[in-house]
Amino acid sequence: MKKILHLAALFALLAGSVAALDLGDGAPDISPAKWITGNEADPTKPDDRTIYLVEVWSTTCPPCVRSISILNDLQKRYQADGLKIVSFTTDEESMILPFLEQHPMEYSSFVDQEGETFIKYMAADNRNTIPHAFLFDRSGRLVWIGNPLDNLEDRIKQVLDGSLNGDKALEVRSARDNLQAAYEEQNIDRMLSALGDLEALEPANPQYYLIHHRLLSQFGDGTEDVDGLLKTWFDSARDNSESLVVLAMVAIGQEAPDQRNYQLALDAAKRAFSLDFEAGLALVEVYKELGRLDLSIATLDKMMELGAPGERERVQTVRDFYQKALELGKQQTGLE
Repeated sequence: MKKILHLAALFALLAGSVAALDLGDGAPDISPAKWITGNEADPTKPDDRTIYLVEVWSTTCPPCVRSISILNDLQKRYQADGLKIVSFTTDEESMILPFLEQHPMEYSSFVDQEGETFIKYMAADNRNTIPHAFLFDRSGRLVWIGNPLDNLEDRIKQVLDGSLNGDKALEVRSARDNLQAAYEEQNIDRMLSALGDLEALEPANPQYYLIHHRLLSQFGDGTEDVDGLLKTWFDSARDNSESLVVLAMVAIGQEAPDQRNYQLALDAAKRAFSLDFEAGLALVEVYKELGRLDLSIATLDKMMELGAPGERERVQTVRDFYQKALELGKQQTGLE
């Protein structure tokens, strides 16, 4: 049987390290050197009422700045329901205090001076990207790991209504373990079965669809299989900007030109942009692939209108590049 070697990198995203924090586990011990905002809190001591959200951040991380206002709002609106946000950073205190003057946090945060807490939490899924968040249900079990900028409020609501809990987290963990075992056996049928279970449990998670797509592209019956998966992916991820962006890039990134689904890519990128400012860059890329640099520039102009000052400067740099590319194209074709 042909080896599925090119899936190794994707499976590395799903597999944890030997001592990793995983779904269904309790919170690891934290090691606060100093509490810098809010009251002291301990997510290792569940009380059947509190929903803990533990977040990792840094002063040098632009997305972390964006997450602060979101977390402030969530803490305020869901505090009465038991939400308690606890964030930490490994930065030096000399960097933190000036940062907090400009970006005040209305929730608890501490300095993880020795990095012990960072190691325990960030081993959870072999990632080192920040901001990163870990959501624990009222029983103290880890039920979600992800980017706090990505539909976090929906996850909190699911914990509150009971649809996301420790038992479901263990189901996801079991299905993921089945997928890993099937991969090690190179058993395609079993892999597809495990992927179906995972997609049903976490319909907006792009990792599962990415693996599914690679399998169908390599071993499926043809374009119809891939198109069907991409459409299912779109329906499942309608409210998840991150997943929609990944879908858009996959839909226009097929190796064979006749397998690329430009309309689906455009629909996914437009939908993602309606949900998240940053997703506008995916729409810019799709328009570029369609040969419509003018629409790429129009999208960047829209981002300029919507963005904060720091974001507008970054977008302007991208816009300048696309404007030069458009003018060069006109010169080469003689269309001044």
